[in-house]
Amino acid sequence: MITLSWSGNPNAQIAALMARYAELPRHIAKKHLQTAMKRCMKDGIPALKALTPKGSVRTKRAALKRGSGGRFVAGSGKKMRVRGGALRRAAAAKSKYIGRNSDGRVYGAIGYKAGFESRKALWLEFGTKSGIEPRKIMERFRRQYGGPAAAALAKEMKAALGKAARELAAGKNPTRSYGK
Repeated sequence: MITLSWSGNPNAQIAALMARYAELPRHIAKKHLQTAMKRCMKDGIPALKALTPKGSVRTKRAALKRGSGGRFVAGSGKKMRVRGGALRRAAAAKSKYIGRNSDGRVYGAIGYKAGFESRKALWLEFGTKSGIEPRKIMERFRRQYGGPAAAALAKEMKAALGKAARELAAGKNPTRSYGK
């Protein structure tokens, strides 16, 4: 997870870019920071998928169905092949702005979508008492992707700053003045 706040960023290059974003109206700055974060995080999805173990193909029985007379319907209960790799397909990235305009922060996270696949990821990450060994997928991912993410974020923030400045100059998304 990467977090950007309006003050106190450890990376000097990103802190300088955030100072430039602070000069813009907040509604424009927030929008472009979120999109820059999302574009940066999307580059990490293939890296996470590569580190995620692929499940094997399994055979599963379809549900049994009964007709109006109580007898089994012909064709119900068939065996089907279910493809593996659901955990890899569940890898996703998101970015969000949390807090008020004056002191909020943009965060971006790479992980697995909620649901059963997220629970499976937790079992693989930390292990279980019943015999699943911890695989430490996220720790390896952070080691592999942490450095390139900072460089990619700075590049995306520069591109988004130019787009935000063009949007402000065009008057496309004006600041609201309620009752002034």
